[in-house]
Amino acid sequence: MEEKNMLKKPEIIVVAGPNGSGKSTVIQMVNIIQPYINADDIKAALQCTALQAAQKAEKLRNTLINRQMSFTFETVLSTSRNIELLKRARKAGFFIRCIYVLTIDPQINIIRVRVRKAAGGHDVPQDKIISRYKKALAQIPQLLEVCDICHIYDNSDEIPFRIFKKRKDEYFYWEDSFWNKNKIEKLINNKSCEPMKKSL
Repeated sequence: MEEKNMLKKPEIIVVAGPNGSGKSTVIQMVNIIQPYINADDIKAALQCTALQAAQKAEKLRNTLINRQMSFTFETVLSTSRNIELLKRARKAGFFIRCIYVLTIDPQINIIRVRVRKAAGGHDVPQDKIISRYKKALAQIPQLLEVCDICHIYDNSDEIPFRIFKKRKDEYFYWEDSFWNKNKIEKLINNKSCEPMKKSL
């Protein structure tokens, strides 16, 4: 009954992760809530600068929170700015669901951004990819605190693989060839030594 009540709340789905991790690929695999707010899409549609697109995206997110309307947005999450937005949304009664997409090495992200650029997509300088990668992963502990549900996917290989799930106060782990349980715990800053739990 408690979970049903929570799901009646307005909901935010945040798709987060470093540049080049494959957020857009994962988005196509899950059910998102419209409207879907992506600064890159706004930039392409309005032919504006990246800063203007980011400002428009932020204004839209805040407007929807003020109106108690559900939505989905994508973010690199390399700063605490959107963490603060999610905290405000949670205080306003929103249910927060996150899909976090990462890789084991920023060099993978660099290669993917190059491929994307060659196909006509937007570019990100190599130094920014590396810097944002480290900053984005460092935000994960704070992100987990504000989310009701959070899934972390490792997209280092061809198919995204879920390595972690938070549901309320429960943590679940799945190891792959890149991430063992110790690495996952360091990632989420969880010091517990519980045995690995299987997928539900």
